[in-house]
Amino acid sequence: MTHLEDSTVQASMLRGTLAGLSGKRDLVAPASWKALRNKLVRSKDPEVVKLAGQLSQIFGDLSVSADDLKLVLNKDAPLEDRKEALTGLVAMRFKELPKNLKSLLGTNLKIDAIRAYSFFDYPDAPKELISEYDQFDTVAKRATIETLASKQSYAKSLLEALRTEKIAKAEIPNYTARSLQNMLGGSFDKIYGKIVEMGELSKIDKNPVKPIPDGFAGARRIVVGVLPGLKFNTDRILAKPGEKIVFVFPNDDSSGMMHNLAIITPGSRQTVMDAAVRMGAAGLKKNFIPEIPELLASTPQVAQGMKYTLYFSVPDEPGDYHFICTYPGHGLVMQGTFAVQ
Repeated sequence: MTHLEDSTVQASMLRGTLAGLSGKRDLVAPASWKALRNKLVRSKDPEVVKLAGQLSQIFGDLSVSADDLKLVLNKDAPLEDRKEALTGLVAMRFKELPKNLKSLLGTNLKIDAIRAYSFFDYPDAPKELISEYDQFDTVAKRATIETLASKQSYAKSLLEALRTEKIAKAEIPNYTARSLQNMLGGSFDKIYGKIVEMGELSKIDKNPVKPIPDGFAGARRIVVGVLPGLKFNTDRILAKPGEKIVFVFPNDDSSGMMHNLAIITPGSRQTVMDAAVRMGAAGLKKNFIPEIPELLASTPQVAQGMKYTLYFSVPDEPGDYHFICTYPGHGLVMQGTFAVQ
């Protein structure tokens, strides 16, 4: 590449090199890299300059990392450039990054910063995240919980936040609860209690009647049914922030197909559908319910003629959330707006 002058070819080769080194860090740079880097960073093509910087990070060039940290912290810089710089700093586990993450929690890099904590063993991470938790929206709260559950040192602080009710038990998704149970054992069970599983498809009609959860005794009851042609019987549901709702979901689809009712975050329909498809053969056993932050709550896949009751605490953050069926292909048309206002 030293003798190449075509920036298009340079960019292509740099992208290929970066792809091949993805996930690696602190590599020893080739002897010729310093001279090549000095040439590439003077390129008139901004993509070549950016890619050369990313490759320098992988080779442990701390001067590049320091520059990227300045970029991440520059609120006037383009958001996508800041995101890419943050991703690079996380990839190389830049030691100066963790102590700067708190300053990003009130910015558009909030989710990226929350998730970045999980790549470091940073003692102040739990305190910094939990102190901001009440100010976070639903997606940021879910990302915080997943980050705190990512390693034992963080998980102990999450458990204490559950004990003191700084974080509500209802905000811990089942897949995270299972991970915490495996990590913390009896200390988790003592505070959290039993994990209530949704059950596999074949067990839906065998579920015993369960007691009404705390706080739902006087909750509003909404029945959402199914019409022929992959449709819910409504395309819009209104709710108040923080409201408790009891969803009753009868599958009265005459076609005999299975369906579920999932509540998801604003603008995440395609993300959730793609995640359900990627579950592949294992999806059927797991109800095609992907374990991702964007999916807030869901019934299992319900067989024709059966019904399921879902107890749901509406997020405090107003917005146009959505409800969809996550069975592969159904969500393209089987969806509606869950307006929190």
